[in-house]
Amino acid sequence: MGVIHQQLALEDVTPGMVLADNLLDAQGQTLLPKGAELSEQMLESLRRHNIASLRIFMGELSEEESAAQRAYLQARMARLFRNSDDEDANGLLHRYVRKFRLGEQA
Repeated sequence: MGVIHQQLALEDVTPGMVLADNLLDAQGQTLLPKGAELSEQMLESLRRHNIASLRIFMGELSEEESAAQRAYLQARMARLFRNSDDEDANGLLHRYVRKFRLGEQA
């Protein structure tokens, strides 16, 4: 099943919300891990560090919603890459995008 996440401004984030992705600093070090439940103290610390927004977990898609999203993405990628040959650079990009978006092998 897929997940629903939303990028929220820090002032719209409330204690108890859950991070959808790792929160990294400018050097790539993890400040907070994916799945961390945010507390008021964490939010205050993020405000002091001038964090503007966070990607927040909002729920999971049902199997039907997940299948519909997958079908939409497959159709969209087929349209975007309709003129690419599997052997050219666009074909390579297409395979990597499929792997990223759909979890397919590149």
